[in-house]
Amino acid sequence: MIQIVLISHGPFCEGIKKSAEMIAGKSKYVEAVPFLEGEDPQNYSEKLEKILENKTSIVLADLKGGTPYNTALYLSGKCDLKMITGMNLPILLSILTSRTDNSSVNDLAEVALNPENQGIELSKLGGNRHHAKLSLSSNR
Repeated sequence: MIQIVLISHGPFCEGIKKSAEMIAGKSKYVEAVPFLEGEDPQNYSEKLEKILENKTSIVLADLKGGTPYNTALYLSGKCDLKMITGMNLPILLSILTSRTDNSSVNDLAEVALNPENQGIELSKLGGNRHHAKLSLSSNR
């Protein structure tokens, strides 16, 4: 099964992994590798390489051009991976729910890049006619 590796500046990748687990349940072969504030980039590279080595992975990065992205890009010369930038929860959920034992990394990259799976749109709001109840508590 293709490994999914989430990389980000700070704990964003750990948080998005937890949010995905809350919605879709725990999944095998999903790793979060945060680049922590003050962390030595060489240390981060070694940490990420241990996760990526000997596996085929799709890597979701928070930001193109940052240290996590550049580190994965460097490691792509040694490790079998495809990288997608602009990681968000809809993309991660689409990949998780589409992934099977027979999925290829190209299949999953195609899922990630499908505009229907990116979850970005301008929502039409109802104005004053609709009032959504934000809490189920009877005290509010």
